[in-house]
This record gives sequence, C-alpha cells and structure tokens, in this order.
Amino acid sequence: MLARVTRWDMDVTSTAGTFTIREATDADADAIVAVLNTDAPQPTSAEAYLERERQANRQPTWRTRWALEDADGQIVGTSVVNASQWVRADEHILQLVVAPHARSRGYGAALLAASRDAARAQGAARLRTNIRDAHPDVRAWAERQGFTLLYHKFESTLDLAAFDERAHGDVDGALARAGIQLTDMVALGGDDANWTRLHDFFADRLTETPDMKGMPRWTREQVRQALLDEDAQPEWTVVARRGEQWLGFSILTRHPRGAYNFITAVRPEARGVGLGRALKVEVIRRARAAGFTSMLTHNLSVNASMLAVNRRLGFEPRPGLWVMTGSTSWAVGGAGDGAH
Repeated sequence: MLARVTRWDMDVTSTAGTFTIREATDADADAIVAVLNTDAPQPTSAEAYLERERQANRQPTWRTRWALEDADGQIVGTSVVNASQWVRADEHILQLVVAPHARSRGYGAALLAASRDAARAQGAARLRTNIRDAHPDVRAWAERQGFTLLYHKFESTLDLAAFDERAHGDVDGALARAGIQLTDMVALGGDDANWTRLHDFFADRLTETPDMKGMPRWTREQVRQALLDEDAQPEWTVVARRGEQWLGFSILTRHPRGAYNFITAVRPEARGVGLGRALKVEVIRRARAAGFTSMLTHNLSVNASMLAVNRRLGFEPRPGLWVMTGSTSWAVGGAGDGAH
C-alpha cells in the first residue's frame, strides 16, 4: 500500500519499489523538461524552462516544484503548486506530469499527496488543475483523486483575411441608435487619470466573468501589471461609452501566432444591444489594419453569451483544457497516474 506523504525530501516505498520525492533544482532542468514534453503540445527547451522558472519564482506568491526519482535515480515525474491572483485565496494551482512509461506505479498519487500537503500547509483548501481535453484517461484519473470539472477552457481562432466585415455592418447603426461611441485610450488622452479609470473598470468587469466571480477584486497594480505583461497598446484599447459613462471595453495585443483579443467585457446593464459584438468587430478592424491575418482568443464553456458572439463572428474552436478542482485533504483514489 502506498504510504502517505507528510514531509519534504522523502523516500517512499510502494509496490513499484522505493522512489524519492524532493524539491526540484536547476540541475534537474533537462530531466524535468523531458517529462514535461511528454504532455506538451509543443516541446520546450531546458533554457526556456529555466527562464520561466526564474520568472515565476520572482513573483510574490508562494510556489514550489517537486521532482520524483524512481529506484534508479531517474526523474520520471514532476509537479508544481503555487498561489495565484487568478484563483481564490484559499485555492492553489497544480501542474502534475508523470512520464508515460512510468505510469500506473503510484507516482502520480504520491506527487499529488506531496502537493496537497504543501498547499494545505500554506492555508489552501483546494487545488485547481488543467487537463488537456485530448486525454480523457487523465481526467478519469483526476476524478478518482477527488477532482471535479469547473468548466472547459479553449482557444478560438479567426481568419482575418476571410472575415466579412459587411456581414456585421449593422453594429454601427445599433450603437448610434443607442447613443454609444467607440473610442480608445489615445483619443481619451491616455493620461494617468484615464489609465487609472481603465484599471478600475477592468477590475470591476473581471469580477463579473464566470471564472472570476466570487474572487477578490483585483487592485489597480494587479491590472496595471497584467496590461504590462500583455504589452497592451493605447490605440488597441477600445472603450465603449455613452457620454461620460463607460459601458464596455476590448483589448487587442500581439501574439506569436497573430492578434490576440485579450479581453472583451460589457457592464451588465449595457448588455442586450450587441455591444460585445460591436467591440469585437472594432478590434478586428484594427487588427486587419495593422496587417494581422489571424486572431485568437480564449473562451469558457460557461460563458454562453460570448461564445455566441464568437461563433457569429466566425471564430473556430480549438482543443483546450478541462479546468478541475479538488480538495487538499488527503483521499486515496483509484490506481494509475496522470499528467495534468
């Protein structure tokens, strides 16, 4: 029977023999990347992995990464657990991968136990994890470990060259009849007062999104940093307003594979007049004018209204992630190992 993990840097004996779970170091980069690449849509390098690790470890939130060595001293599994501003304060994020050849030996359950114990020691009651929707076997394993589905998150792409703007010519008239004007941060002046107003407006709208409801409202600094991370440009930050009242906004940024619609949001009382579609049409216009030939964004299965807008505009869904959550309390599940 697999022993419960209760401390760091430990040797564990199971039916598969003795294995070791310890905190990972930079010297483990090549071995950990080899494990991670078994579950990655695109392979990464040890150099890129180390840079991401350094950036993540510079964040003020708590974080730790585990390495699991088999009886031969080979790293065959890894997990990382961390706090994040993108989830509830009592919830931490988990990534766990076991190399395919080393699964069904209890390694995944042991890494999960270590991650649960560490997160619980930090005050977390739950873990959140992403599982690729191409791996229903991994989702089944996670469910046996007590995880349940929150929603499906996936990328959608739009062919800007084939986009027919004439099919959405009605949006301009609808906005005019509603007395709504689309502008951007350049036209608004782009001064500190307007950027502060945008940061507050962003934070308010974020609390209304399906995946952020019930979470603490972001601070101005958190919004400012998120926009800096995305390299948001004032001319691609579109605001919908009626007079002096802001009703919605949409932000376009650059992505290695094209234009990226980072966020589109509308105040609840301003919905129902097609404002979300109008905002997206406007950033599509600006992306085309900037020479982009494709656009991508991310969607949630629980955001029915925005899914309908994207379908109408011609966005095509791509493979995505099952976002799942589970308690940090220890509970032994079914056999097998997962990568999530």
